[in-house]
This record gives sequence, structure tokens and C-alpha cells, in this order.
Amino acid sequence: MTLLYLVRHGETEINAEGRFNGGGVDSPLTAAGVTGARELHDLLGRVHFKRIFVSPLPRAVTTEQIVAGPDKAFTIDPRLRELALGDWDGQPLGDLATDQQFINYRHHLLEWDYQAVHAESYQSLVQRAGAAMEDAAKSVAPDGKAMVVSHGIVTTVLANVLTGVPLDNARDSGQVDNASVTVLEYQDGQWLKRAWNVTAASAGKLTAAERELFN
Repeated sequence: MTLLYLVRHGETEINAEGRFNGGGVDSPLTAAGVTGARELHDLLGRVHFKRIFVSPLPRAVTTEQIVAGPDKAFTIDPRLRELALGDWDGQPLGDLATDQQFINYRHHLLEWDYQAVHAESYQSLVQRAGAAMEDAAKSVAPDGKAMVVSHGIVTTVLANVLTGVPLDNARDSGQVDNASVTVLEYQDGQWLKRAWNVTAASAGKLTAAERELFN
């Protein structure tokens, strides 16, 4: 049994400003983002990771260095980059709140006209990031643990799709929080969700089985 710990980066300035934070933009972590990453460091401190894989975007790399420590070896995997949002990247979310394409982007993923805004499709995201997740799991198989530090859409969509949620509904659960960890089990090509969107604030509500994942 292999476990992948999917970490979303800490809050960034773009997140705090309510702007689209896709694969085409980046900004530093806020003070709250740094604090959240430090809290994840404490939460994951007893877990032994054989490998760590990180998105190339600086917000993910910074988060990894706080969570795992500055001297811990990691591998940059470009396939873990956030969904590219094209013309939307960096723009205020509120400007599009009632736009049908924004509604599709959030709730009807297969109906989103990504080409109209020069963005990447969800199908492309699943193909590239799904391959990265499988490669990460196989690299520590059969019984190891790996950390994967990436982004909100990557983590939310892949954690759901890999565990059987139809792509069109892969964001119905809501997006994982900044500085959160979601744990997936991988065995014989099958995926199982073991913990979802765990933050330092929610860790006290874990079941006994979920708490074992952090010991």
C-alpha cells in the first residue's frame, strides 16, 4: 500500500486579493500562507516521505521548503503545474461571478469553453497531472509514502477523478484549502481517498484511522 500526501501551497498574495491564481501567474506567500505551511510542517513532522515531488511554480516550491525543511531533497515535476487559465489568470474573480462560463468552470467542467479564454482544458490537466501522481506512487511502491506539493485545482480535481468521481463533477466537493493535505492510497492501479482537505485547524476532528496517517 502506497500513500500520496497531496499538499496545496500556502495562501499567496493573489489568493488574498481574490484573483485567479492559475498556472500562468505566481506571487509570494502571505504571512498567513507562511504560517499555514509551518503548521503543516508540524502536522506532517512524524511522517517519513521517501520522495517529494513539487510543481515548478515558486509558491509550491516555497511551501515545500517550509513543510519539509530547506535541506530535504525534492523533484520538480512540470506536470504538477496549476491549470493554465489563460486570459483569466491574475484577474479578479468577482468580475466573472455571474458569467456562465465561470459557472461552468466551477460546476460543469466539461461544458467550460476553455478555448475562449485561451486556457487549458480539464482533460489535459487530468492527463498530465494524473500521470505525475501515478509515477509518484510507483516511485515509492509498494509500501512507501510520497509528498506531492502543488495547487488547488490540481489537488481537488485529481483527488476526485482518481478515486472515481466523474470529471464533470470533480469540483462539486469544493476546492481544497490553502496549506491543506489530502491523502490518497494507491495499490494495484487503484486509488482510495484516505483523508480530505486536512488543515492544522481541522486536524482535531480526524477519525482514529485518519490520525494514524500522521503518525
